[in-house]
Amino acid sequence: MKDKTKDKLTTVLKSYVIGATMTVPGVSGGSMAMVLGIYDRIISAVPELLSKNFKKAFVFLLLAGCSGLIGALSASPLLKYLLNNFYIIVMYFFLGAILGSVPMIIRKSQVNKKNWPRLFFAIPGIIIVLMISMIPEGLIKLGGSNVLLQIICGIGVSIGFVLPGVSFSYLLVVLGLYESLITYLSNLDFVPLIPLCIGLVIGIVLLAGLLKKAMENWPTITFPVIMGFVLGSLPQVFPGLPQGAAIVWCLLSFVIGGAIIWLTSGELQFVRKSVAK
Repeated sequence: MKDKTKDKLTTVLKSYVIGATMTVPGVSGGSMAMVLGIYDRIISAVPELLSKNFKKAFVFLLLAGCSGLIGALSASPLLKYLLNNFYIIVMYFFLGAILGSVPMIIRKSQVNKKNWPRLFFAIPGIIIVLMISMIPEGLIKLGGSNVLLQIICGIGVSIGFVLPGVSFSYLLVVLGLYESLITYLSNLDFVPLIPLCIGLVIGIVLLAGLLKKAMENWPTITFPVIMGFVLGSLPQVFPGLPQGAAIVWCLLSFVIGGAIIWLTSGELQFVRKSVAK
């Protein structure tokens, strides 16, 4: 019982952080989920909604989703304040957190001394994220009468939910959905968003199902590619080089961000076990 309670509390806290950080420009929710070590669990739970494990998957995703939503709504004012006043320091914290997750991803990929060249599969992941980041903004103008287009756009936006390194908010801007979506939400007018949400759900289920099979059957390839997605997000997070006294604060923030993720991801325990052997 204690383990289940601890597991639920961990899920709530991690999902809260993911939801909060998704409001930061350029920061991918998928990357933060991978950084916090909950990504593969979320991806596995989505396709299980269509299986006999529906109840367990639904409860987990409901818990994670509600926590993430609360995180986005409650933490956004604080993050807005920090970004407005300490932007470069905050972004260096995220840089450290992203890089601090790399050892965990490598361990999950089951790459060892014999098959280490498989780490080069990270390169396609990096290229994909960089190509998405170069798509011209406002490429698609969403019209309220074209239901099929809204569904297709929803499927496209789902990439920002599933793939690490791809910013959900950036895809909304690219597809020309951001302003209209914010307007509908602020007016509490949800009916026009139904086709978009249908496409979003379809895309998440399809992509999550494919990723689950890939992570289970080809981890030595899949996780390096995912690591590429995560590393590909670094240019979007990188705020530039600090100057003056900010250098010290940015370095400290970078180290703290990396250390927190490295310690909480279980790497310290893994290193201890390896040394004991």
